[in-house]
Amino acid sequence: MLVFHDYDLWLTIAAFLTAIISGLAGMAGGVTLLASMTLFMPLTTIVPIHGVVQLTSNFSRAWILRENIHKQVVLPFIPGAILGGIAAYYVIKALNYPEWILLMIAGLLLYVVFKPKKMPELKLSSSGFAILGLVAATLGALIGATGPLLAPFFIRNDFTKEQIVATKAACQILVHLVKLPVFLSLAFSYESHLGTIGLMVVAVIAGTKTGTWLLGKIETKQFMIIVKWLMFFIACRLIYKTFFL
Repeated sequence: MLVFHDYDLWLTIAAFLTAIISGLAGMAGGVTLLASMTLFMPLTTIVPIHGVVQLTSNFSRAWILRENIHKQVVLPFIPGAILGGIAAYYVIKALNYPEWILLMIAGLLLYVVFKPKKMPELKLSSSGFAILGLVAATLGALIGATGPLLAPFFIRNDFTKEQIVATKAACQILVHLVKLPVFLSLAFSYESHLGTIGLMVVAVIAGTKTGTWLLGKIETKQFMIIVKWLMFFIACRLIYKTFFL
């Protein structure tokens, strides 16, 4: 039997809008959705559910833009992500989600808002992408979203905008995919949240299609200014929640 909650409508809207952000910019949508979910759920519930939703979002984005995926980036990322999932299992089991993880999420948001516009290109080798996969999968299971940290390694002058979005989405599929066995091993009950997950999954598919359709049609600069103000507000709220609530 599916169980629904009062906040499901708001999370469904948030999932749709943040998927549009990811479809347009290739980043920021996942961490914005994660931060929005902190308004309604405890962190122990947020990260597993967010992982399923973002797995769907990234898969649909990668599928739509599949001809633009750089396999030489994705293939070495796979073994690193698998090892990262194993490491994350033991870290989560030992830490049991301390409150300071909210500060890490806030830090991700502030990083996106204030990072320099022009950063030096970081062109990794195959072994470099394997290490990146390890780090991303480990942190992904802890804080939920690693898109902003991955972005500098994909924004390259030898990649088109579509290649950046598609290749990064393909790597993030792996980051979110390894969360499933991790949280199942930690006895998280996905069944009790199927209603919420189902609504959000439908929303991110629709949002991804909308965002990728808009990708080549609109200027994203003004759009991202609004998004960054929203992210700044949510980051401030997370910091307040950590220290004062």
